[in-house]
Amino acid sequence: MNTGALQAFVYLRGLVPFQRPLIVGTELVAISALLTCRKAGIRPVALVEAAARPITHWPCALFPRLLGIPVHYGTQLLEIRGRQRVASVLLQHADGRREEIACDGVLLTGDFVPEAALVRESHLALDAATGGPRVDQFGRCSDPGFFAAGNLLRPIETAGWCFREGTRIGNAVADDLAGRLPPAAQQLAIACSEGIRYVMPQRISLPLSPQGLPDLQLRVDRQTRGLLSVSAQGRTIWQQRLRSLPQRRILVALPELALLEGADSLRIALSDARDGPHEALNP
Repeated sequence: MNTGALQAFVYLRGLVPFQRPLIVGTELVAISALLTCRKAGIRPVALVEAAARPITHWPCALFPRLLGIPVHYGTQLLEIRGRQRVASVLLQHADGRREEIACDGVLLTGDFVPEAALVRESHLALDAATGGPRVDQFGRCSDPGFFAAGNLLRPIETAGWCFREGTRIGNAVADDLAGRLPPAAQQLAIACSEGIRYVMPQRISLPLSPQGLPDLQLRVDRQTRGLLSVSAQGRTIWQQRLRSLPQRRILVALPELALLEGADSLRIALSDARDGPHEALNP
C-alpha cells in the first residue's frame, strides 16, 4: 500500500494493517509514513532506496536511523512474496548481493505519478515528462476552456505549494470567465536539455502579466552542479549557477527572462560541471 492508504487505516479507521513492513523510498513522504508507523506501534524491518543517497533533505534522512530502522541505499525491490498476504521480499543490494527479508507488508512512498487519469482519456495534450497536461502559466490546457492545478500538473508537490498554486490558477479561471485573462494567441514552447527531468508550465503565453504562476518550475534527474541557462533564438537570456539534488524544486522567475521579440520557443540547458553542455532531448 502507499502512505495515504496507511494513514487512512490508522487515523480514519483505527486499524493497523501490518506490524513489520518494508518501506520503499526516501522522499519526504517516507518520513510521514515513519511517523504514522511510530504512532501505531508498527516497527518497519527496513527502508530501501534505489538511489545511492536519500531523496529527502539531509536532516530528515537521519530519522529512520534514530528510530533504529536499517536503511539500504542502492537497493532494488525485486520480488514481493506471499499468498494471502506479504510474507517476505527479495532485495538486490548495490554490490549485486540478493537478500530475502521476512515482512508482513510493503509500504511504497515514492515514484509518484500525477492524478491525470481523466486527462489521459480526454482530448487534452499530455506532457511526456511530467505525465500531466501541458499548460501555460495560467494553468490553461491545450484546449483553453480547461485549466489544471496542483498535483495534476506533475508527480508531487507539497500541500502548501499546491494551495498557493491553486489559488493563483483559480483567480485565472475567474479572470477568464470575466474576459480579463490575456488570450492564448502567442505562445512560447519550452524545450529542455538532458539532465532536466521536467519543466512546468511547458509553454508561456505572451504578453507576460502579473496573473498566473510567477515561475518556471524544474526538477533535475540526478545530483547536479553547473550552469542553468535559458536561451531564445540561440541567445542566452537568463543564466544562474545551480547546485541541486533530484526532487528539489528549481524556480526560474518569469519576470527575469529578457524575452526577445519574435521568439517562438525557449530552451533550458544544463551545463554540468562534470561533463559539459548536454544536447536537447525533450523539445
